[in-house]
This record gives sequence, C-alpha cells and structure tokens, in this order.
Amino acid sequence: MRNAYPVSRGPLRWVKLLVYTALLIAAQGVLSRLSDAAGIPAPDLFLLTGVALMWRLPPAWALVAAYGVGLGQDLLGGGTLGLHAAGVMGGALLALLVRRSVADSGLFQSLLTVLLAVTGEWLTFLFLNYWLRADLITVALLWTTVPPLLVGTLLVFPLWDRLVAWTFGPRRGPEEQLS
Repeated sequence: MRNAYPVSRGPLRWVKLLVYTALLIAAQGVLSRLSDAAGIPAPDLFLLTGVALMWRLPPAWALVAAYGVGLGQDLLGGGTLGLHAAGVMGGALLALLVRRSVADSGLFQSLLTVLLAVTGEWLTFLFLNYWLRADLITVALLWTTVPPLLVGTLLVFPLWDRLVAWTFGPRRGPEEQLS
C-alpha cells in the first residue's frame, strides 16, 4: 500500500517546513485574535505540533523537539520564557503514553492523544506555578480556560493533523522506534 504522504528529502523538505512554520505562526495568531474577541482561549497549535513530532521521532528527540516548539512559542509571545516550552514538552511526554500503549485505532487514539497532551501541558504549568511560587494559575483560570481550550484543540486537530502529515510525513505506529 502506498503512503498518502511520502517523506520528502532535499530542498522540498525545507520548503515544507518553512511553509508549515509560517502557517503555524499565522494560524495561531489569527485564532488567538478571534478567540480573544469571543472571550475563549484559542486552540493550542504549538502543542499539536509538539505532539505531532512525538509521533514521528524517537522519544528523546521528540521531547527535545517539543521543547523547541514551545520555546518558539515563548519567544513569539510575551509570557514567561520557558513556560510554554516546558508545557509543550510535558504534553508530548504524557501523550507518549498513547504512542506506547494504544494501537492505531483512529478516532479513539486521536482523542486520547489530544486529551493527554492538554492534560500534560496544564499539569506542567501547575507544577511550574507551584515551583516558582507564582500566581499565574488559579482555580478560576483552570475552570474557565482548560475545558474550552480542550474542546477547541480537539475541533482543530483533524485539519491540523492533515497539515502536519503533509509537512512531516505519516505518523509511526506505537511500537516503532521506542527503544
């Protein structure tokens, strides 16, 4: 069976990566502006990118790449440097459990991946909030932000996953490159 998204080599690979990066920044910016106007949190496309890399790279490199994606988000935004980097890495780490234990089962695997990624990101945020003795996260913020963020990220995931597959190639199965 032929792959729908063959892994590209050479200059085309870098062009796809540049196009993807530009689309990531533009789409996250537009979604953030629109959702701010609506009073809801924007879907986290940087988290979805970190999780997508987790499916395509060996675990150690996937965590480094997820941290790099989150660091890029931190550099573009005005928040605490390293917070989103750690959050995206935490989300990818928790989503790695899906890669390790759930066979490719389509919709269930996708929903579980996004659910665990958002959970891992916010658990990391909570840990860092406690560790730094910061007042960045409150119970009210958790109740008003996490559920709509999860729903928005779940709704955007199918379309974003197609763009990720075009850029980085198909995702690997649960047993591939886990050692």
